[in-house]
Amino acid sequence: MSHPSFPRLEDTNTSLDGLGGRVFTISAVVGVLGLAATFALGAAQGDGLRRLGFTYLTSYTYILSISLGALTFIPIMYVTKASWNIVVRRLAEVMAAVMPLLAVLAIPVILFAGQVYGWADPQVAASPAMAHKAAYFSRGAFILRWVIYFAIWSLYGLFFWRQSLGQDADGDVQRTLRLENYSGFSIMIGAVSIAMASFDLLMSLDPLWFSTIFGVYYWAGGFVSFFAVMTLVTFGLQNTGRMTRIVSPEHLHDYGKAMFAFTFFWGYIAFSQYMLYWYANIPEETNWFLERSREGWGKLGIALIFVAFALPFAGLISRFAKRSRKMLAFWAFWIIAAQWLNIFWVVMPGYSEHFVFSIMDVTCFVGLAGVWLAAVTRLAMGHSLVPLKDPRLEASLRFENA
Repeated sequence: MSHPSFPRLEDTNTSLDGLGGRVFTISAVVGVLGLAATFALGAAQGDGLRRLGFTYLTSYTYILSISLGALTFIPIMYVTKASWNIVVRRLAEVMAAVMPLLAVLAIPVILFAGQVYGWADPQVAASPAMAHKAAYFSRGAFILRWVIYFAIWSLYGLFFWRQSLGQDADGDVQRTLRLENYSGFSIMIGAVSIAMASFDLLMSLDPLWFSTIFGVYYWAGGFVSFFAVMTLVTFGLQNTGRMTRIVSPEHLHDYGKAMFAFTFFWGYIAFSQYMLYWYANIPEETNWFLERSREGWGKLGIALIFVAFALPFAGLISRFAKRSRKMLAFWAFWIIAAQWLNIFWVVMPGYSEHFVFSIMDVTCFVGLAGVWLAAVTRLAMGHSLVPLKDPRLEASLRFENA
């Protein structure tokens, strides 16, 4: 029996009843209108939809990274047998379980490949440097790899979610043990597939450039963004009277610690990648950074040092900041915007050597985010927002930071 001073599930609303339908409708409408506006603006560019392809790739890659962050978070929590996350794990489960939708949303990336990726340029493909890469950088191989990636991600995302829902119904502890056993392999295959996907999505914009650390760079940005989204979703639910006591300042403190830690980790990886290329100074390797240090892109790159690393690092370093709802919400919004800008800085120099930005970049992000949120909400409707019969739920309700 719970101690009276600790929260109980009975003390709060743990469902989307009365809210889910409204959130789903609004998100879906905003998403559809945002994407419609983006495609209309892209068609008006008169460049064969090339600008649209780069715009769509930017926001799609970022939204995908958030769900991949959730898909990484869940098995890590099972492998480590952590208890603090149980009361909020269902939120991560639905974010990971929308992988089939993200597979559908990847279709424009494939359709725009000819306008976006360097390996699709006949002159680049015919160069001697591409001779040993030709088979890998064919459209058929590109599509096949994406079928494999989404088969893996959808399998695991739906598996974790459905097993968790099944445990709500039957309370079978063996489900938790089974998930713990499978999670180690899930982390390994997830790491490989996410790294390879980042090579295909982003690094192959310039098929002659490569970085063995790029997969970690992409994953780290998505992982810190995932925690930022989790923070905002949790606050949004609590502001509507849901999960009000069971997600305590202790859990929010861990959100803050995660955003702080992975802001630092992302900055470390970004610096390490740059430093190694700067030190070696090999022309074919440094060109990627040179393109992003000229004509306005360099100013954005310098700004990212502060916007994506130094400022959130300093802002979240104190215990007070990690336990303040207002400060956590502020930095969560900040991190989401900063990491989107990071992806924008990676992608858009491939479109223009001069800095470009338009309302189309905003409408695309809003559109994809709206569709994504609508799908997440739809999966969460009709189910508890908390794993009701997880064996470590009581420990999660009692969780306190040391």
